Order: sequence, then structure tokens, then C-alpha cells
Amino acid sequence: MEALTRYGWTPAWQKLRDSAPASEWNGDIVRVIAAHRGAYHVVGDAGTCWAELPGRTYHRAADRRELPVVGDWVIAERVTAACAGDGAARVVGILPRASFLVRRAAGRATEPQPIVANVDCGFIVTSLNSDLSLPRLDRYLAMLREGHIAPIIVLSKSDLVREPDVEAALTQLRANDVPAIAVSAHTGAGMAELAARVGPDQTAILLGSSGVGKSSIINAIVGEARQSIKAIRDDERGKHTTTRRELVATTHGLWIDSPGMRELARWHDEAAEAFDDINQIGVDCKFADCTHRAEPSCAVRAAVAGGQISAARVANFHKLHGESLEQAARQRTAAQKQQHLQKLGVNRTSRANRRR
Repeated sequence: MEALTRYGWTPAWQKLRDSAPASEWNGDIVRVIAAHRGAYHVVGDAGTCWAELPGRTYHRAADRRELPVVGDWVIAERVTAACAGDGAARVVGILPRASFLVRRAAGRATEPQPIVANVDCGFIVTSLNSDLSLPRLDRYLAMLREGHIAPIIVLSKSDLVREPDVEAALTQLRANDVPAIAVSAHTGAGMAELAARVGPDQTAILLGSSGVGKSSIINAIVGEARQSIKAIRDDERGKHTTTRRELVATTHGLWIDSPGMRELARWHDEAAEAFDDINQIGVDCKFADCTHRAEPSCAVRAAVAGGQISAARVANFHKLHGESLEQAARQRTAAQKQQHLQKLGVNRTSRANRRR
């Protein structure tokens, strides 16, 4: 189990395996370290190889959440042969996920796009020189918390701004009870603290817009130019380089770089959890269903008036809550349409999966 342990296999996973019926684990356990449109790069005790899904798995999947993603532990057949160069392994099952990060597919209102699974820490990377956006950070925080992933904000490129500005940004973020650190992959400042946040058997993902320095951070942690990077532009913004998610094992745990997200839209299965401070204050509102807009005796609006919380943060709470309600309505409509099509013997999802 040495290779599995290096890629995050823990006693908790072993306990799950030992307690499951043998018929459910008929194959080798491997972890998905990269995904390529239906084919997967997996690693296990026999080595590293390619793995594929049977066609019927695509046909039966209700949506892409039922298919493997980077970070998944899966059960596969023919692993030893595939590692020896004899074709590809065959994925026959996915282990229950400890965490699961999902967003709404870009440009598609009713389709989820899984990002990663079984991740412990989510580092939201935003560059200090030009990229700091509190509303965008709130969206990332909501996504991570819904996926049961611990969030940490990373302010990158600290060498490009003045020290007082770095401290001011950290103070502003920490006021919302979210861990935040400032780093520079160029000078090494803060990198030891960043690496120390991830245990040797833990998995972390770097999230953020294109050009904020995620690949530079990965390279600094790995100690080599594992990920391609490009020089900073004249306007001090980085350039988009990463095109896929890949899990990398290091002496500081397991790390996943990710492509920059041009469109960040959450997939709403539950109400937003990013505004714990507002929710806690809202407990003291006169009405249990207070929307914190115009109701009398609203504790949240009183907190804004008293300077306890900013009006901009409450406005962003209203915006994301409205999106959540709209998304939930669209998902219900899409589910009803899918049920109707299935009654007619039509499976749109399977056709879409095969096209991908």
C-alpha cells in the first residue's frame, strides 16, 4: 500500500475498505490524478496507467457528478496489465467521497460541473497587485464550504506591493473569520507557512482566476518547474497557462493546480454557507424569515448601522441568495423535463456525455 499511502490513502479509507463487502471491492484501488475527456490517469500500488470507463457507465449517469474526477478513489480492473503497457485499466466503481467541489457548468444554467473530490484544503489564490475582489472571494468560499473543504485565502505576488498594503488586505480578510496568508513565489515569502497548512496525507487545491500565480506556487512547493508558467504582462497581470487539473504528490502533501475560472457560478444544492457572520446576527431578527431588507427590528440592518458589518457585504449576501433561489428553480425545471424525457424513453444526458 506504499504508493496508495503516498497519494493520500489513510487508515480511515482502509477502515472503510475493510468494513465493505468483498463483492463491492472487486478490483484494485487507484486514485485519479488527471482526467482527459473520458480517460483517466490513475495511480496505485502497481504503478501509474491510463483507465477508461465502460460505455454503460456514461449511459447510466444522471449527470457528470456520477463520473470520476481528479482526486477520486476508484476501483479498477486490469491495473497491473495496464501499468505494464497492455492497454488501459477499466474503472468499475467510485468510492464514497469525503468532499466534493462542484460548480455550475460555464454557460449552462442547469448542468453541474464537478471539479475535484476528496480534497481537504482549498486555497483561494488572488493576486495582491490587481486581482483582489471580495465578492468573488465570497463565491469561492461558498463553493468550498458547500463541498466540505476547509477554505484558506492566499494573497499572491506580495513582492509587487508595499508591506502596509499587504497587512491592510490581510486584516480586512481576517475580519470575516477566514484564514488568510500572503505569499510570494518569487521571493519565497510566506511559502513555508503555506506548505505547512497541508499535512503529508492531505490533499489541497489551488483555485483562482487565470494569471494569479497558482502554477508558480505549485512549482515553488514541488521544487521544480512542474507546471508551465509565463512572464507577467505589462499591466502586471499574469498569463493563463494551466489547461487541466492534475494531482501532484510532494513532500508537503498532495496538491492540485487548476485552470483559471473565466466564469464562476456556484451549483446550488443547499443554501449559501459563506455568510456565517450574517446568519449568526440574523438569529436576533424579530422575524425568523427576515430577508434583512425592510423588515422591522432587523438585527442585520442594525449591525450595518452600528458599523459591526459592512453594507457591501450584506449587498453581496443578497445577490448570492437571489442567485441561489433562481438556480434552485432552474434545477427543479430541468429535473422535471428530464423525468418527462425518461418516461418517453429519451436519455439526453447519456448523449451529452458521449459527445464529451
